Amino acid sequence: MSASRTPVVEHGTLTLGRLLGQGGQGSVHQVLNKRINTSVNGGWDVVYKEYAPAVLPALDAAALTAQVALTASLSTAEGRWLCEKTAWPAAVVERAGRPCGLLMRLVPDRFRFAYRPLGGASRGDRRLANLEFLLNDDAYVAGVGLRVSERDRVLLLADLAATLTRLHRIGIAVGDLSPKNLLFATAARPECFLVDCDAMRLRGASALPQAETPDWQVPPGEERATPSSDSYKLALLAVRLFARDQTTTDPAALAALDPTLGDLARAGLSADPVRRPAPAAWAERLTVVAATASAKAARRPASTSPARKPPTPPSPRGPGPARPPGGPATARGTGGPAAARVPALRKSAGRTAAVVAALIVVAVLFGLRSSGDDGSPTAQSTTSSGQSSTGGSWTGGTPGDDSGGGPGTSDDTDDATTAGSGDDTTAGATGDDSDADGDRTRSPSPTPDPVGDAEIGSCFDDEGTRTRPDLVPTSCSPGAFKVVDIRHGTTGLDSCDGVDDSDESVSSHRHDLVLCLSYLNPGGDAYHAGQGDCVYGPNGSGTWHTEPCETGNFKVLAVYRGRDESKCGDWPHYNLLKPFNGPSGAGLDRILCLSMNYPDAMGYAQVRQCLLKSGSGSDATFTNTGSCDSSNVVVSGRTGRYEAASFCGNDGWTTWRSREYPELAYTVCYRWR
Repeated sequence: MSASRTPVVEHGTLTLGRLLGQGGQGSVHQVLNKRINTSVNGGWDVVYKEYAPAVLPALDAAALTAQVALTASLSTAEGRWLCEKTAWPAAVVERAGRPCGLLMRLVPDRFRFAYRPLGGASRGDRRLANLEFLLNDDAYVAGVGLRVSERDRVLLLADLAATLTRLHRIGIAVGDLSPKNLLFATAARPECFLVDCDAMRLRGASALPQAETPDWQVPPGEERATPSSDSYKLALLAVRLFARDQTTTDPAALAALDPTLGDLARAGLSADPVRRPAPAAWAERLTVVAATASAKAARRPASTSPARKPPTPPSPRGPGPARPPGGPATARGTGGPAAARVPALRKSAGRTAAVVAALIVVAVLFGLRSSGDDGSPTAQSTTSSGQSSTGGSWTGGTPGDDSGGGPGTSDDTDDATTAGSGDDTTAGATGDDSDADGDRTRSPSPTPDPVGDAEIGSCFDDEGTRTRPDLVPTSCSPGAFKVVDIRHGTTGLDSCDGVDDSDESVSSHRHDLVLCLSYLNPGGDAYHAGQGDCVYGPNGSGTWHTEPCETGNFKVLAVYRGRDESKCGDWPHYNLLKPFNGPSGAGLDRILCLSMNYPDAMGYAQVRQCLLKSGSGSDATFTNTGSCDSSNVVVSGRTGRYEAASFCGNDGWTTWRSREYPELAYTVCYRWR
C-alpha cells in the first residue's frame, strides 16, 4: 500500500463550521471547504471527527490508515456501495504529521426526520433517524413523527442483514452493532446506514479498542467484532425491533410474525458462535416474510403525549452524559387538442423548509409532480447535498476543495413565481357590471379539463418534461399513465403513498385533488412487482408478467429505482437482473433482483451443507432443516452442468435445468451421513 493511495489532510487546511456532536471519543464538526467523491453530482459533504486527547494514545494509526485506503483497493462498484451504505473513513486528518482525527461522509438527509417534541408542540428539529427510536411502542413512534409499518421493519432488517453479508465478505466486522450506530430511512425504500465506522474491525485490525453498548454485549468471554458477534447482535436487534422493547431477549413477538424468524433468533442468540445463522439466512427469510407483512403504518395518536416515554439509552462508550434517541451524532397515443391539456398553473408557494426537505427523497426517486393554483404542473426535483447518488462511480483520493463555501442547500425560491393564465380571479363574461364591488359569476369552462374530469381508469400521456409535466388524455395502452386513485380534499403529493402501483403524483390546487398515476410499462406488468412476488419472461427481450410462484419462475428479492445493477449483488440466492425502462427523463427506470425458484433446497445448496432427503427416484426432495443432526445427506459436489452424473462419481446426484435459462442448471452430488 503506497502513501499516495491513502488520503491525508492537514488540519490547518480545514474550514470548520458548527459543532454537530460530542461524545466520549471526541467531537464532530461541519467542514465547509472539502468534499469527497467529487465526480458524482458535485461530491458529498463531509464532517471532521476530532479524537479527544484521552483517546489518541490508544489509536492504532496503521489500522486507521488501512481503513481509509480500503476504498481504493476495492472495485469501483464495491467502493461506491461501501460509501453509500456507511460513513466510512475518507481521509486521515493530521496535525504536525500525527493523526488527530478523520474525515467522513455527512449523513445523507434521507436518514433524518422532522422530530415532533413529546410535550405537544407541533414542530421540532430534524434529527438523525436512529434505529433506537423503533425500539418503543407504536404510539411513541407515531407521536415523535415517524410512520413505520410492519413491512418497513421487516425490510429494514433485511437490508441490514444483506449489508452485513457484504461487509463480512469485504473483511469488515461491525463490532458495536447497536441501534445507536444504525440509521434508517423508509421514504423511498426501507434501508439502513451505518455510522461510527472507525470503530469497526477491518481484516482483524481495529483503529480503536473494541467497546460495546450496554445491553448489546456478546456473551462473556467471546471475542468482539467478528462475523459471529455481528450475527449475535443482529438476532438481538431482530428480537427487540419487533417486540418494540430496548432490552428483551424473548423472541416471542418475532416468532408470532413468522415461526422461522423465531427459530433464527433462538439460534442466533446461542452462546455457541458456530450455531448462529449467518446474516444471509436472515436476509433470505425476511424477504419472504415481507411479501405478506402489513404495509399500514401506525398513525400519530390524537393526544400528542405518547403512551410512555422510552428510557434514556445508555452511552455507547461507557460512562458519560447520555442523550435521548435521535440526538446529535458524529440526505403517447396521439395528443388531443390544445384545449384539452392541463391549464397553465404554477407550483404552490409557502412551503416550509422542513416540508421541502421531507419530500426531497420521494420527489427525486419517485418522480412526483406538483401543480399549484395557476395550473402549471412542476416537478419536485430539488436535491439535497447529503443524498447519495446512484450515478457515477466512487473515486478515491484526497477530498477536494469546495469553493462554494459549505454544504449545498436546495433552492425552492421559484415556488412563488410565474402567475399563469389559469388564475381563478378572472371575472366571468356576464356583461353585468352591477356587481363590480361584489362576487362575480364565472362562466363554465368551454373546453374539457383533463384533471378535473379524470376518473379512476383514465389514461394520459405526459408530453412534458421532468420539471413541467403536460398531461394529454389517451387510450390505456403501454407507455401511458393510468389513474389508479384520486385523492380529493388535498394537494399533498404524499397522499399517494401506499397506493398500489402509483408511480407519479400530480396535484391541482384548483380542483383540490391529487391524481395517483401508474405507468403502463411496455415491458409488462412485472414492472410493478414487489419483494416476494414471482415473475417470468423470456431470456432476452420481451414482456414479463407477475404470476403465482412455482418451480421455474423467479422470486423478486428486491426492487430498485434507477439502473445501478451493482445493488443486486449482495442479495442471497441472486442470479438474474431484470431492468425496466421508464418514460424518458421521468426517473422511473427500475431493476428487479431475481432468484430462480428451484424445485427444492438443492437448488442453492453448497458443498458440505447438510440436507434431509425424502422419497426416492424422481419423487425425491431435499429440505434444508438448518441442522446436520436432523439431516441424512451432505452435499459433496456441485456443477452448473445438467445431467453431469460422471462429475459425481459413486455419489448420489440430482439435476435440474430450465429450458429458457439453461445457464441456471445444476447437478449436485451428495453422500449419506
